[in-house]
Amino acid sequence: MTKIKNTFFLYLIIIIIPFTSVSCQSKNEKEFVQFVVQPEVEIGKSIDFSIHFEEKPDSIWSSNVEINGLELTDKLDETLNNIKESEMTDDNHKVIKTFYSFYTYATPTKLGKIEFPILSVKYKGKVYKTLPFSINVVEKIKVNQDAIKVIWSTEKTTYKETDTIKISLYEYSKFSQTKRTHSSAKNLSLTGKENQINVSVEETIDNIAGIDDFEKMIDQKFEILNVDWNMFNNRQSMEKVENELYIKTLILELSLLPKTKDAFDVGPSDYDFSINKSNTDYFNKFVPNDKGSYKITENSSTTLKIKSNKLTIKIE
Repeated sequence: MTKIKNTFFLYLIIIIIPFTSVSCQSKNEKEFVQFVVQPEVEIGKSIDFSIHFEEKPDSIWSSNVEINGLELTDKLDETLNNIKESEMTDDNHKVIKTFYSFYTYATPTKLGKIEFPILSVKYKGKVYKTLPFSINVVEKIKVNQDAIKVIWSTEKTTYKETDTIKISLYEYSKFSQTKRTHSSAKNLSLTGKENQINVSVEETIDNIAGIDDFEKMIDQKFEILNVDWNMFNNRQSMEKVENELYIKTLILELSLLPKTKDAFDVGPSDYDFSINKSNTDYFNKFVPNDKGSYKITENSSTTLKIKSNKLTIKIE
């Protein structure tokens, strides 16, 4: 088993190529540097703003240190000194993968399309650039069922009995503030004299995958070689699904060895999603009580029930 810093535990990462129904914003190869920002936002409301890097850059520069119509808490010229790192290690504390990102807050100040400047980074003598990127600012966003998609994918649908099968589950969301729970997950409510906190627990593979008895079904037909899940929801990118731009977030990846020749269905996964359209809406959940305490509500969020696709794998 492997672990991530801060004493959280994870398994070895598996890199998986998604189905052709999900495509990169403009090319198939993974981008070295990429903006990850909610595609449509409400004017005057705070949103998450992040930049993700494949490796830690040696230097960073931009065609413009400011984004017209978007007020950043930390400017683009402060990126290099504010890159955060998270490491995944094995049982011997050897680093398997390091993730690099810049994170700040942004508030849109004008309606319409906001175009981002091209960000350039240099790594080991080679220069990489962000692709053209923009977001749309509106007065009010309407949340509908297309706001979130959950998709199972694999490299191919037919395998030999001796093959290692890699399957992955991703969330595609039009919002950066989402909270995902499986319907059978334990929901705890801690009530004190002056405040109440609702806690959702996602402690099993079944709850992470969004499928009851998922681990039992997998064990019956496969040997589980590796498991990877995105504990901190920080492994993200921007991708298009059916020509709509989404924030793509890893949920779960599995590496499996078949025990028999057979056909096997994965999914559908079933989740309840709580969505906040902005950080402003998210913080409106905290309703002050007397004496500086507060109560957490869901008054500013929208709840959606989302089912994933069903993936059929044939083993010959």
